[in-house]
Amino acid sequence: MNITKNTTDKLNAVLTVTVDKADYQEKVVDVLNQYRKTANIKGFRKGQVPMSFVKKQYEQAVIFDTVNEILQKSVSEYINTEKLSILGNPVPVMKDVDWDADQLSFDFELGLAPEFDVDLSKIEVDSYKVKVADDEIQKYVDNFAARFGSLKSLTEAEAEAVLKVEAAVEGQEAKPTFIRLEELKDASAFIGKKAGDVVEVNSNNIFDTAEEAAQQLNTEVSEEGTNVTYTIKEINKAEKAEVNQELFDKVYGEGAVDSEEAFRNKIKEESENMYNKESDKQIINDVVAKLLDTVQFDLPTEFLTKWLITSNENVTSEEQAKEELVKMDKGLRYQLIEAKIAEVNNVEVNAEEVKEAAFAAIKDQLKMYGQTSIPEETLQQIAMSALQNQEEYNRLSYQVFTDKMLDIFKNNVKLNEKEVTFDEFVDIITEKNKELAEA
Repeated sequence: MNITKNTTDKLNAVLTVTVDKADYQEKVVDVLNQYRKTANIKGFRKGQVPMSFVKKQYEQAVIFDTVNEILQKSVSEYINTEKLSILGNPVPVMKDVDWDADQLSFDFELGLAPEFDVDLSKIEVDSYKVKVADDEIQKYVDNFAARFGSLKSLTEAEAEAVLKVEAAVEGQEAKPTFIRLEELKDASAFIGKKAGDVVEVNSNNIFDTAEEAAQQLNTEVSEEGTNVTYTIKEINKAEKAEVNQELFDKVYGEGAVDSEEAFRNKIKEESENMYNKESDKQIINDVVAKLLDTVQFDLPTEFLTKWLITSNENVTSEEQAKEELVKMDKGLRYQLIEAKIAEVNNVEVNAEEVKEAAFAAIKDQLKMYGQTSIPEETLQQIAMSALQNQEEYNRLSYQVFTDKMLDIFKNNVKLNEKEVTFDEFVDIITEKNKELAEA
């Protein structure tokens, strides 16, 4: 067997593979002998079918399968050995084959990855530092106090009460639900009511929109509203926890913070870290956009069109393939740019790094639910269990890779740091997302 590469231009090449009969004959004979031993053919005892009969029935199909297996393996090994950077997969050139010949010849078209350089020092983007204001910190304090608070039973409904009710829309069975009176447009119909009381009201009187009513009532509601009968089952009021050491320990673990000032500083620190992560995501988005605008190279579009037709069963025409290629263009270009940057900077991800990422993710997730004292051994077991899912492993692996790419961007591109409020940051991101959607 022999493989030769003919480079037609910088983006295209053809592999020619010649396969001699000696390369596949032994394997074919072995397969045919197995067929002869196991074939159940009318008129012959099992294992006594003449080889001439077996060859007539099966030989060409066996040669086809055997040669195809040899081709797939040898072409893949050649590409890896020669370190060819290709796009898609090799596309076989269709031609007639004389399967009885002593030597068979096959051609495969290759789409070669373009050669280009990436100079990150020429990229300039904004970096946002979000200021955490005192009123935002207070919102977090209030939320923690509410989350770790308690429910107090009331005899009568008041403005901040939470009602457990059964809601019956005309013509439908009653459904259990909860109503927070402070969230209603007008809660006056419920104020002063007791458990067991019945309140009849039109949805438009208590909800701002038909959509809000539909969500709460779990049924369709027209713009004209609908009449609802509420039967009150329980009346409670959420009482916030006191802002003291007991709350600090529930939120961050025993002894992690020892004063309200330290508690607020911890909240500020975590909020800034959270906003920094969002800012980092925007750095990546902006750098990617700049790279796609500034790093120019050609793609083997004719080859990619053929490859899409042969590899995607939903693409059946050249026109469809070209349309699909337009959709793929930016993603494919960034994959190539990303791979180039990773290659130049020796970016690799190993299993231990993925394991550490899984551990950190599990720890953060449990922390959100106030579970801060779980033993490390248990966390490790949960993380390892999560990594048994290949999809989750791949997601975390790419997250580690993305974090490494972010470090490369931060160390090489020019960042214009801007200090903004949270609301300003939200407006900036919203506008950028709008521009991206319109692009």
